[in-house]
Amino acid sequence: MATETHLKTGIDVVGDVAAWGAHFCLFYETKEDLLDTLISYCKSGLESEEYCLWIVAEPLTIDEARDALKEAVPNLDQYLADSRIEIAPAREWFLQGGTFDGARLTSAWYQKLAEISAKGYATIRVTGDTTWLAKKDWNHFCDYEDGLNEVIGNRRLAVLCTYPLAACGAPQILDVVRTHQFMLARRNGNWDVVETAALKRAKAELNQLNDELERRVAERTGELVRASEALQESQLELAHVNRVTTMGQLAASISHEVMQPIAAAITNGYAGLRWLDSQPPDLEEVRQALDRIVNEGNRATDVIDRIRALVKKAPARSDQLNINEAIGEVIALTRGELVKQDVSVQTQLAQDLPLIRGDRVQLQQVILNLIINAIEAMSGVGKGSRALLIATEQEPSGGVVVSVQDSGPGLDVEDLDRLFEAFYTTKPGGMGMGLSISRSVIEAHGGRIWASRNVGPGATFQFTLPVASTPEADAWPSQSESNVGPVAAAERTR
Repeated sequence: MATETHLKTGIDVVGDVAAWGAHFCLFYETKEDLLDTLISYCKSGLESEEYCLWIVAEPLTIDEARDALKEAVPNLDQYLADSRIEIAPAREWFLQGGTFDGARLTSAWYQKLAEISAKGYATIRVTGDTTWLAKKDWNHFCDYEDGLNEVIGNRRLAVLCTYPLAACGAPQILDVVRTHQFMLARRNGNWDVVETAALKRAKAELNQLNDELERRVAERTGELVRASEALQESQLELAHVNRVTTMGQLAASISHEVMQPIAAAITNGYAGLRWLDSQPPDLEEVRQALDRIVNEGNRATDVIDRIRALVKKAPARSDQLNINEAIGEVIALTRGELVKQDVSVQTQLAQDLPLIRGDRVQLQQVILNLIINAIEAMSGVGKGSRALLIATEQEPSGGVVVSVQDSGPGLDVEDLDRLFEAFYTTKPGGMGMGLSISRSVIEAHGGRIWASRNVGPGATFQFTLPVASTPEADAWPSQSESNVGPVAAAERTR
């Protein structure tokens, strides 16, 4: 099966814009333009040993699609016999029962991808046309297209959606651009490629964040080397694990979280321009569009600020904070990896919890470490049984308890007492640093951390924190006493 990271679309004009995880669209004028593009797209997938799904809609028929593809791929019959390619009618796929249901369709995608993956296909490409789409279903379909980005995530999956240009006005085109990474247009035999500002901005932000993360990993490695000669060999592995796990696991989620508000801002920008061009200009509508742009920009900035906070080296802080909010931010950052690994997440966050006192970044580091540990622990169990439960409650003594429970294989009794020791690990290739540093952070905050076996499958990690009004919290250590950075959040220690 194909293992390359770059997506060979077979469409020359695309160049290096596309990569696996691409969700892009084509506006076309004629059936010939549509056929020419999709035949190249599907042929390239078959030649790359990928699974191909072509969802055909009128005025193109299944027979026309099959015959046209067979001219370009002489051994198409063998591919069909081997179930390497599926050519399906759009109305059966999108309109089961005669109606469009985005939730049902999204569920069907997950089931379909699981079936294809079970057959051993590592890479999948899909294309589907939209001539069947009725005006009454347009908004629901746009919501579905937006949600399709969650399905794609950072899977080795590419989806090309095709739209007849004659059926799309300016508002529809803007809706389509908002929900896709980039756009192709075929007019009069000529190509246009529009890479959305959201994708460009996301790439730039990811590069910047990755560069900063690598720099912080290198700095932390140097500090650990100077602290003890015994750690010299371990630091290279720690840096490697941190780069591979943190950047690889969080990149998709960061990209998705940043792209959404940027795409919305672009849509509102176009709307504002249209209102300015009106005669006379509708300044109130322009003002509202600008307000929405500012709100979406602030939303994107908030996501970036949360990431930067996790990689930024800063003195330890002692602030009053809401632990439920801190947990929610970490869940948002790991959403892409949770979707990718088919992990269902439930939260049971107690309401009206008292504020705690501590360093928000360091406590989020601990939560992030436990979530990543749980995801990896469940990688060996069936996808349908991967469940993560994150809960908070107040202790009778007044403190706050945070629990992270997984449905993985669980823990051996003999490991429970040693899990938090430095350099102790039950995972091949693990550094044995993540849980040790997590314990240091929690104990520096006046709390404690422990692990236990579940009655059923899996394990539960818990830690306590004193509330802000207690003497223990007010005596939280100074910067010189606490210098545990976020680098260990990516280390797998079980």
